[in-house]
Amino acid sequence: MGSVFYLTAGCASYKIRTIVERTGLSLKDKNRRTFPAEGNRKESGVTAEQKIKELAIQRGADLAGIASVDDINKYAPPGHRPDDVLIGAKSVIVIAGIHTPRGAWRSPDYRTHYKNRDFPRIRMAVAMAITSFIESEYGYYTLAELPPWDGHNPPLSLKLCAELAGLGTRSLAGALILHPELGMLNYHQVITTMPLAADSPLAEPVCPHPSCVKLWERQGTTPCLEVCPECLSGEIEGGRIKWMRYDRRICSTRAQTEGMGGLLKTLLEGIDDPDPAVRRNVVLGSLTRAAITAVSLGAVVGQCGECIRNCPVCRGARSLKVKSPGPGMVG
Repeated sequence: MGSVFYLTAGCASYKIRTIVERTGLSLKDKNRRTFPAEGNRKESGVTAEQKIKELAIQRGADLAGIASVDDINKYAPPGHRPDDVLIGAKSVIVIAGIHTPRGAWRSPDYRTHYKNRDFPRIRMAVAMAITSFIESEYGYYTLAELPPWDGHNPPLSLKLCAELAGLGTRSLAGALILHPELGMLNYHQVITTMPLAADSPLAEPVCPHPSCVKLWERQGTTPCLEVCPECLSGEIEGGRIKWMRYDRRICSTRAQTEGMGGLLKTLLEGIDDPDPAVRRNVVLGSLTRAAITAVSLGAVVGQCGECIRNCPVCRGARSLKVKSPGPGMVG
């Protein structure tokens, strides 16, 4: 598997500050400190790349990185490249955000987890703000959304773009991209004809975590492989992912029941049933309402998350420490 898809890097021991200094990523923190990449500089000394990343953070993203279309096209097949979507595309800005508040993972009702997903609801607004900024400020053609998918095959792999933009590396858990500090993130893209200085992929893989390597050596499994053996399989060798397999056909029937596919399937079942009472119950039932709500809000995401619930990278990212109350606050 000697390709960027499974063996590109990221290091769980690196701190966010280190990642910023090495890759030029913009991160949201209380100090709002940023580290500009080399590239398009204005008279003020601030690069266009940094202005774009800063805008992404201000509008609600947690991370932003840039990938070169030339680099993406080395791996993406024809028909699934940025310049297949936008003629003359040179750069892809990848924005990323934390899926849910950390407390959503601590609810006994699994539905709370996906009902609290926030970034999927705002990512388009963030992307459109960047799109408008680039076109108005720099005069380069830019777009924020991809054409409709062909089945399960997207016009562009956001996983590939995120890896090349230095936002994480793939994991045994369905090849989800994991960030060493923030764990699993949700992504969106902005494609532009503007040539921007690209960030570098992380230097070490985030997955497998050292504790997963030890568990594999003892028991031949990991937390993600153990919880969902029907969807996931793989092998670790020498502390690295040797190979992995993700059966999305099985996963989608379990984890993506509230998308367009689930809605159409439910309606078809209801229409075809000869019993009027059954048709009414199916068409007006809770699953249909949930699917319509998800589609209308653009919040069509996987409703599962068990493969990364016990992932040590994600568990660390979800951990909170109670802070000392400030003046006037109840302790």
